[in-house]
Amino acid sequence: MIYIRSGLLFFYFIVICTLLALPASGQAQRRQPLPHSEEQDSAGGRRPRIPDRVTCPRNNLTSFTGRVLSFSRTHVRTVMRMRTDEDTTEKFTLHHPKSNDAKKWFLLRGKPFEGSDWAVIESARNRLRRNMRATVWVCDDGTNPIVDWQPPNGGENLPLR
Repeated sequence: MIYIRSGLLFFYFIVICTLLALPASGQAQRRQPLPHSEEQDSAGGRRPRIPDRVTCPRNNLTSFTGRVLSFSRTHVRTVMRMRTDEDTTEKFTLHHPKSNDAKKWFLLRGKPFEGSDWAVIESARNRLRRNMRATVWVCDDGTNPIVDWQPPNGGENLPLR
């Protein structure tokens, strides 16, 4: 009987010491700051930082990031297909019948898209450069998506802005 009682006391002693040590070890580890292009979401995950150009409320907004599989633009619409980083294939259509130009809904690395930026994303009209990536911001209110082009880093010899 004395062995059981002393064993329980020893067990409680270990549990108490462990609980007292937890706050000290938690203070020693500091959280790493998030990269500038990402922010923390309410579930504790990371998500891309929403560009200033996107005016849709956060609760009505979805982003898709991945490699662009196909891209076609005409004077009234732009259509693109993407293989997302979450292994889904998505299709996006931007309508621009009055403006005759899709650049109003484009960004390049988070900055406003300029006429000269077509050369950064296309090797010829309607022909994207290899391994082109993008983040597409879609609002559930039916407005045109915003496409943030992310050209690959490396030996593509892309023009500078």
